[in-house]
Amino acid sequence: MAITEESSAKLKARLSKAIGHLNAVYKMVDDKKYCIDILNQLKAVQSALDKTAEIMLKDHLETCVVEAVKNDDSQRVMTELWQLLRRGAEEEALASSTSADNSSGCCQK
Repeated sequence: MAITEESSAKLKARLSKAIGHLNAVYKMVDDKKYCIDILNQLKAVQSALDKTAEIMLKDHLETCVVEAVKNDDSQRVMTELWQLLRRGAEEEALASSTSADNSSGCCQK
């Protein structure tokens, strides 16, 4: 059992919110808005996506993982979850190692 009708509605609402924020970012870039304002809007996009992923993971744990455990298939789902979590940790580490300190003050509001 994957996505239910109820969770589908929640997920689509969250994704619509993220799309709205992302469209705002796109327009801000076109309008050459202040970098920090764009970055704040990007944080809103990320937050909406994170909340969507949280809902998806909760539903997965409550349905697919429970089903797999009942069917003696827990090793497979545990491996999938581990890979997912490791991928997220690796991406986070990469993002923090590549973020540059902009002490030169290149942006002016």
